[in-house]
Amino acid sequence: MKIMTQMMHLDLINLVETAPDRITLLRKLSQKLIQKGYVKDSFEAALLEREKEFPTGLQLENTAVAIPHTYAEHVLKPFIFFNKLETPISFVQMGTDDVLVNAEFVLVLGISDPKQQTGLLVELMELFSDTVFLTNLKQAKSEEEIYHLCGN
Repeated sequence: MKIMTQMMHLDLINLVETAPDRITLLRKLSQKLIQKGYVKDSFEAALLEREKEFPTGLQLENTAVAIPHTYAEHVLKPFIFFNKLETPISFVQMGTDDVLVNAEFVLVLGISDPKQQTGLLVELMELFSDTVFLTNLKQAKSEEEIYHLCGN
């Protein structure tokens, strides 16, 4: 079974998320995760700090995504929090300090086993590089559609 399939939860799929900027967005998403019992109270500060140190924006061929995450010690249950943004939000591109990408999708990762991180990121990059998947994702009208598109 793919790592991603194990970590997707129907209650963590947002089709129309909005925020004026990435900091506000990450705070808002962190609070939802705390309320739903997926992360510890320390998650928000750790996520914001890690995003500052190690940006997570990725410009792919047909879209841009951001994959913010932090350390396992802040995670109670493994998850992928899938967010389709109503309006793209700028994230700093991974591996840079100042290159911005306009992310259409933000996938907050809650990795409880650090050994799975690389495998999960590879799965996500393969999926988001698939033009058929991306077309279907952009046209999805329900949380269930996205859940099934992602292998569930």
